[in-house]
Amino acid sequence: MDLRISTLTLEAFLLVLARTGGFIATAPLFSNRSINTRLRVLVAGCIAIMIFTSMNMPLPEYTTVFGYTVLLLKELFIGLSLGFVSSFVMAIIVMAGEFIDREIGFTMATTFDPSVGTMVTITAELYDKMIYLIILITNLHFYILRALAQSFDVVPLGHININYGYLFTEVLGFIGQYFSIGFRIAMPVFLSTIILNVILGVISKSSPQMNMFAIGMQLKVLGGLLMLSIVTMYIPSIANYLVEKMNDVVTTVLGGL
Repeated sequence: MDLRISTLTLEAFLLVLARTGGFIATAPLFSNRSINTRLRVLVAGCIAIMIFTSMNMPLPEYTTVFGYTVLLLKELFIGLSLGFVSSFVMAIIVMAGEFIDREIGFTMATTFDPSVGTMVTITAELYDKMIYLIILITNLHFYILRALAQSFDVVPLGHININYGYLFTEVLGFIGQYFSIGFRIAMPVFLSTIILNVILGVISKSSPQMNMFAIGMQLKVLGGLLMLSIVTMYIPSIANYLVEKMNDVVTTVLGGL
């Protein structure tokens, strides 16, 4: 059996590995800091082998070592860009959780999240872990990998042509959607706290002798937790929506490359 590999084939595989490695380094779930770096490198290598053997990759065209290095950097940039925008979409749920904690008074109750290396509020941590758990259980992470594989059809190896104006316009538009989606996720708790504040305000005017500050804090916490328990049943739908949004954003970014 002939196991020899041509130089051009190896160079094409390294380009696939560069894009895949950049994606794994920044994509949600795969870039979690709790995953060992060597394991992530192994996962990137295995995924690159599967993509390279299952797709008809064009051989790279270059003239010098410097030209091939530029191709490697371009492929790494594509992978990093796709992984970054995917993680940006998944960060919406964390922002929604922080909105909720700000309304029900849990802002000071923060915990250190080793996966991102920052302090996050407890509801944001709960939402984040539930979303990722649902993604793993329902195999939605395969859609993330499918987006990576489809990127080689949209942007073949060595054929990147960045449209800065298009990317700038689309990224600004998504930033607006980022806050809008996060606020919509937190909307049930937000509206319930507003209604509760209105009720407490009316009661405080009608009964000034009551200490509404002491009563209001407990009622906001109880009302917020009650609404959170009701909203939890919609977490699978939110996870599905975020994955679909992630695919849309990745497709949009690929259109500018």
